[in-house]
Parts: sequence; structure tokens; C-alpha cells
Amino acid sequence: MWGVGLLFFLIQSYAQHPTPNPPLLLTNPFAIFAPFSELNVTLFVKEDDIHCDKQISEKLNIQNIAGLNQVHGNRIIKVNESLARTEDADGIFTDQKNLVLTVRTADCQPFIIFVPDKNILGVIHAGWRGLIAGVIPNFFKVSGIDPHEALVAAGPSLCKSCSVFENPEAEISALGSEFIDGNNVDLQRAAESQLFELGVKPENFQRHPDCTYCKSETYWTYRGGDREAVLNGYTNVMACWMEAV
Repeated sequence: MWGVGLLFFLIQSYAQHPTPNPPLLLTNPFAIFAPFSELNVTLFVKEDDIHCDKQISEKLNIQNIAGLNQVHGNRIIKVNESLARTEDADGIFTDQKNLVLTVRTADCQPFIIFVPDKNILGVIHAGWRGLIAGVIPNFFKVSGIDPHEALVAAGPSLCKSCSVFENPEAEISALGSEFIDGNNVDLQRAAESQLFELGVKPENFQRHPDCTYCKSETYWTYRGGDREAVLNGYTNVMACWMEAV
């Protein structure tokens, strides 16, 4: 089960036996999740060639996969069983064990939210439209998760330098002028600002350092040359699940 994709963690073994200057993608875990052996996270990228949930199920050897028809909105739903992308939404959460939650991206920001004391796990898909629509605050509203208790991790997405808009003042001003710098928009900082304003503690937040566009050889990137492939269903996938221990 563990020899697939790019595993963010073999948490305990890496924590106990760190490797000097380790390969970034294989051994750069979200340290905030390290104490929780029941939580599994896998990142699928270009080399995994993922375009459907059946492939995820086969690679992870887990039958129960829950995915959404992501629509760049703010709808959030709770799931207790498998979901085959039949719901239009951009956030999903569960308290069920061995149910894999997936979020697909090709430049947008994928988030994992975990509340270990309550065994609640969720994911958010946040593009710029979703950020304006309030997908992040709505996730916490609908799920009932106290942001102060949440551990939040952000996967690879566009960095500020690669997030270029033709006319950001007209296209994205609702996000906040403080995030606009010429034609560039700092979508990552905008998302973090929303999280921290809600009450997520900075020490409980971690962002993966990679930009999908800058590392287009590794990640699917809509803006970086993979438009047709992405439209045909090929994306990066962040998958997470709580394992019964």
C-alpha cells in the first residue's frame, strides 16, 4: 500500500531515522501530522498518470474512495462512504476510517484538514474563484470544526510569481488588493490569511514548498502547458485517509 505515488510520509521511520539532504518529494513530510500514525497521505503526480478514482483505488489497494466534481465554488459536504465524483462541491469531510478523501489539482491549492482529537478529516479544493466564493470559511462553518483545533496542510500549487492575471484589479480584486502585485496575485498568502483569520494557529499550518508551474516536469499544471491533458482528466491528486489502528 505504501509503495505508490510520492508518499509524504513514512512518518515514524523518517522521524526516527532522518536522511541528510533527503530527496524533497519523497521525504518532505508534513511535520504537523507526524505524531499521528493513523493518518495517511499520498500525493500522486505526473509519473503516476492518474485520471480516475479506480486507479487510485488500485494503487492504494483500498476500495472506498470519495471524490467530488470540483466546480470552483464553496459547497462542502460530509461523506460516510464512497463517492464517485457525483456531487458538485469543493470540500469534503468525514469521521469514517479507511475512507480515502481525494482532491485533484493542476495549479489550484489542495488542503488537508485534520482534527486528531475528534477523528475528523477533510480536504478542500481552492482555486482563485473558490477563494473569492469563501470555500475555506464555509468548510469550517459546514463541518463544525473549530479552527483552533485544526491541523492544516497545503499541497503544491501556483506560487505568486507564476500566478499571473491579465487584469487582476478587474478579475480578482474581490480577493483583496493587498494580494495583488502588478499582474501577479499571491493566492497562497490569500488562502493563509483566510485560515489565520478564522483561527487556525500558524504553528498548526504547513505548506508544501513546490510550485506546480515551476516544477512542471513533476506536476500537472494547467497554466504551465498541460491544459489539454488536464481537461482530459489528468491531475495531481492528494489522497488522505484515517486508518483503523
